[in-house]
Amino acid sequence: MAQLSSLIPLVRERCGGVLDQMAKDQLGRAYQKFCYESCFLARTQEIEQGQSGELSIDSDHVFVGVDFVLNANGHELESADDYTVSPSGIVTVLSTTPKVRVFYHVAPQFLLPDTFEADDTIINRWADAIADGAAANLKMMPNTQWSDLSLSDYYKRRFTDGYREAYRVAINALDEQRPTKSRDFF
Repeated sequence: MAQLSSLIPLVRERCGGVLDQMAKDQLGRAYQKFCYESCFLARTQEIEQGQSGELSIDSDHVFVGVDFVLNANGHELESADDYTVSPSGIVTVLSTTPKVRVFYHVAPQFLLPDTFEADDTIINRWADAIADGAAANLKMMPNTQWSDLSLSDYYKRRFTDGYREAYRVAINALDEQRPTKSRDFF
C-alpha cells in the first residue's frame, strides 16, 4: 500500500512553498473525494442465507453504496423488491435465495490518520490527478504566496477529469461481472 505523503513533491510542483502538513492534509481530502466520486474501491462479498448481511468495510473507510446483487444462479436481483441496504452497509435479502453475491464500493473516511495506506493502483495510475485536486484546494487559500484562483480552476478540471476516467475504469470492470439482461422485443 502506498503513502499519500509520496505525492507531496507533485503538490510542491504545483504550489511552491506549501508546507508538508498542509499538502498532506489536502492530499487526504483529494484522495477521499477521488475514491468517493470514482467508485474505484469496489468490493465483493458473498452472504449466505441466515448470515447477518453486514458488509465488511476496510479500516479507515466508510460504506458508499451497493452497485448490484447476484443470486446463486448469477441473476441480478432488484433493489427494494429482492433486497434492501441500510446506510451503514447491512444487506437484507428479501428473496429466498440460499446465497447472494454483493458488489459494493467504499471510500476513505473524511479525516484520515497520518499512517493511512492508500490504494496502490490509484496512487500509481492517478497520482497527478490527486495532486491536482490537492493543488486546486491550496490555490484557493487566500493571502498565501501560492494563491491563484485561475490555476485553482485549471487544477480542479484536471482533477475532475482524473476521477471521471477512474469511474469509467471501475464501471467497465463491474460490467464484466454483471450479467446481461435479456429483453423481449415485440
